[in-house]
Amino acid sequence: MANLLRLIENTGAYKTVKSDKAANRLSHAYLILSADKDNLGEYLKLFAKLILDGDARADRLISEGIHPDVLTFPINGDAVLKEDVAALIEESFLKPVESDRKLFIINHGESMNASSQNKLLKTLEEPPKNVHILIGATSEYPLLTTVKSRVKKLTVPPFDAETLIDALTDDCPDTERLKEAVSCGDGTVGKALALYGDENLSETVELAVDTYNNMLSSRNVLEYSDKITGKNCGIKEFLSVLELINRDNLLYLSGAEDAVFNKNLLSRIKGAQGFTLGAVIYAAGKIAEAERRLAANGNPQAVLERLLFAILEGKHKWRKL
Repeated sequence: MANLLRLIENTGAYKTVKSDKAANRLSHAYLILSADKDNLGEYLKLFAKLILDGDARADRLISEGIHPDVLTFPINGDAVLKEDVAALIEESFLKPVESDRKLFIINHGESMNASSQNKLLKTLEEPPKNVHILIGATSEYPLLTTVKSRVKKLTVPPFDAETLIDALTDDCPDTERLKEAVSCGDGTVGKALALYGDENLSETVELAVDTYNNMLSSRNVLEYSDKITGKNCGIKEFLSVLELINRDNLLYLSGAEDAVFNKNLLSRIKGAQGFTLGAVIYAAGKIAEAERRLAANGNPQAVLERLLFAILEGKHKWRKL
């Protein structure tokens, strides 16, 4: 596995927490933003080790998720529930067992509903002494303004291609495929590894670009569905590339072209027929929904066809507005 510490310790976010620790002015709560949904939890553990500043044994316990003074939520499942927040609040009043601090990690804080976030507010504002809370999220937008005002927000930005390739070379020996995976990714370790795992990545990229540009009517849905399922690319990998293409188009249409990771791919789909800003935002939601359905063992072809029809629906709907 890639040396995540080597990547993270050079980020502004990590350096800020390290500086706060050295100056004895650690914030009681940090919001760590990273688009790397696959490795967000591991990044939070690295920040936890930095804050706790323990020995090798403490670091190992944090890595294994069994340090008595570092509790991670959600306890079960993927979403942070109201019961998780209640448990965090209750545990925050108990003294540390092995260290001089108690640390709570909320992984994928964007999954908290408004009720759960409101329940957490008082603890975020006035936590017990020597209690620190790390909230990790892939996006800050689902978080309430009142939550964000009570935390110190730090961002782990996308890594540049050279940095990612250097970090992943030992795990990904096929250099050419790694370069293509990174170039088609979003600057995160998780996406680069997922794309590298697709032995037919070039074909997947071509198919995603073709679909995005040329699927123009409902008659095309079954045609493209058959193309995608009949080729040597997985539905999961196809959705991943489609998500990246659509995300870069969203940045372009929002006036943030400088933030686009893969400008070569953007040049190939820029101006794709029917993709107004509203249609692209709608497609982003539907692609995320399709990925969730697929992860929940939904029928791949049914998931794909539902998505393709939804993308067309969005283009039609926002063309009228």
